[in-house]
Amino acid sequence: MNPTMKQCVKGMACLPLLFLFGACDGNTELMKKAMSGDTVAVRLALEKGAKVDESNSYGWTALTHGAKQNNAAILAILLDAGAAIDHQDNNGWTPLMRASAKGSLQAAQLLLERGAKVDITEKNGWTALLWAVNREHKELVKELIAHGADVNIQAKDGRTPMAIARNEGYVEIVKLLKEAGAK
Repeated sequence: MNPTMKQCVKGMACLPLLFLFGACDGNTELMKKAMSGDTVAVRLALEKGAKVDESNSYGWTALTHGAKQNNAAILAILLDAGAAIDHQDNNGWTPLMRASAKGSLQAAQLLLERGAKVDITEKNGWTALLWAVNREHKELVKELIAHGADVNIQAKDGRTPMAIARNEGYVEIVKLLKEAGAK
């Protein structure tokens, strides 16, 4: 710890700053309850009028948080309450992309079953499939392909799912992509 940090911690002068930095994401109470995984608290918050699609400073909603954390029970409650399944955050990411990048298989399956659009792109042209391939989430790749993901989609940087899989040496994913018609 550097001398400034030691002084800050010792004098507790940094508490207001820690509070500000900790609160700067703008997460709502509903988001916090969704992140905690407490289904009863999420239902109660919604019953008391919490806005299901309110977003934080990054454009994330409670559904985004639930997807990233692979909490299908929370996702189901939020979707039943009318959450926008394909909401895009400030960078264009959807809950399905967050689930795919994180390896949240159950969340992705539920989102796909409920009608999430599989080929939405974020600001760099990446889809849920590109993220799943990039992070070597083989089971998610299978699921996305089964739900019609474009195996030949090309991001703005020119990369395709096959190019990523080959470049990273993901042999099993290369095989899955070939079987699905990737070039």
